[in-house]
Amino acid sequence: MSTQNEENKQTEEGLIDIVGLLTDYFRTLRRMWIWVLILAVAGGAFSYIRSYMTWSPQYTASATFTITASQDGSDSTTGSYAFYDNSTAEQMANTFPYILTSGVLSRRAAETMGRETVSGQITASSEANTNLFTMSVTDSDAGLAYETLQAVIQCYPEVSEVIIGRTNMQLLDETGIPAYPDNPRDGKGALVKGAGAGALLGLLWAGAVTISRMTVKKKEDFQTRAHMKCIGEVPQVAMKKRSRESRNVLNILNEKTDPAFEEAMQLVRGKVEYSAWRHHSKTILVTSALAGEGKSTLAVNLALAFSKSGKRAALIDCDLRHPSDRKILGLEEGSGLYEVLTREARLGDVLLTGKDMEMDEEFKFCFLPGGKAAEDGSRLLGSERMQKVIEAVQEKVDYVILDSAPAGLLTDAGVLAQYADSAIFVIKRDFASTTHIMEGLEELSESRVHLIGGILNGV
Repeated sequence: MSTQNEENKQTEEGLIDIVGLLTDYFRTLRRMWIWVLILAVAGGAFSYIRSYMTWSPQYTASATFTITASQDGSDSTTGSYAFYDNSTAEQMANTFPYILTSGVLSRRAAETMGRETVSGQITASSEANTNLFTMSVTDSDAGLAYETLQAVIQCYPEVSEVIIGRTNMQLLDETGIPAYPDNPRDGKGALVKGAGAGALLGLLWAGAVTISRMTVKKKEDFQTRAHMKCIGEVPQVAMKKRSRESRNVLNILNEKTDPAFEEAMQLVRGKVEYSAWRHHSKTILVTSALAGEGKSTLAVNLALAFSKSGKRAALIDCDLRHPSDRKILGLEEGSGLYEVLTREARLGDVLLTGKDMEMDEEFKFCFLPGGKAAEDGSRLLGSERMQKVIEAVQEKVDYVILDSAPAGLLTDAGVLAQYADSAIFVIKRDFASTTHIMEGLEELSESRVHLIGGILNGV
């Protein structure tokens, strides 16, 4: 019974994923409709111009004959010789290609016309079960097509006599000089075909973009696309700056921050704290797939949420390549982790407490800034001194939050994971592709750090 339920669940998830993919495709089409239209117009214009430039009229002149075979030197068109007449017409049609390829008929016709070669295409056919035989000449010049036909009619009996014997050809009907081409210029058709091809190319392009940019847009996508559970959704908050002096910072200590944001962060904090209790986690790594997903903002506010709930929390800005936690807390630039790791400063001199940051006394919070930006972040983070820094901070607090560089771009997160007990993966709504997300998760999985789950940011 459980196996059947699992199969039904997998089928349902597959259907949901297909529906989600189609939804993403139509959403992409809405964004790219102008490009589909441009490709359709360009394709139609190109096809129309191409058909106009490459069009060459083809005129066909033809003549139909009745064929009678000569028997004992006399002509016969009726009675017992009807079978021979039909057979002769069929033989003439079947042998016609061989006569043409031999070059004899073409040379004779060209000599008759006073030309070096015959430019048109000469064909022949017979009507089944009749003695009707039709010759046709197709050429880009109507007059030349008719002239060539007359020359072929004049020369053919003599040439074919060697192969199938003497035959009598009586003209039944001919077209004369063709007045209209066989292939009239179809500008409208070319325009429609080109526009259709261009539109199809645009639709395929939108499909390729959808597949290559398959992103996480809702909570349910965490399981189907990122293969992890979602521990919280954080709303998108726009901070309005009223004056140059006002601090435009998004943290839960700022009175201007939307209460919905703080509520979401406290819900996330509750789930993280429960998971940390279950797995005996004290040091928690926060990362994302790409830059710009808001992982630093969430790391800062998660640490503040712990402190606001009465826990002792520390935040370490480990994104040495692009340290930004100072700005989120509204602090000035200064020394930090980089200087400690390079022995330019002591930990006690750069580790900021809540009092140093003018926070309330009951706030049990400390912060180690990133300091100077560094290009060799992985080397510094993997040093023995980094481990000692984390151990020293762990002794002072209940929880340590490590703000890491994006795991989908750099190896820094994988290096830091060796010091962490658990990790949180931040995903900005409709931002990073699932390919980048999976690459970031793979970087973490190599360290075997416990993944608490993901946070959907910007809903």
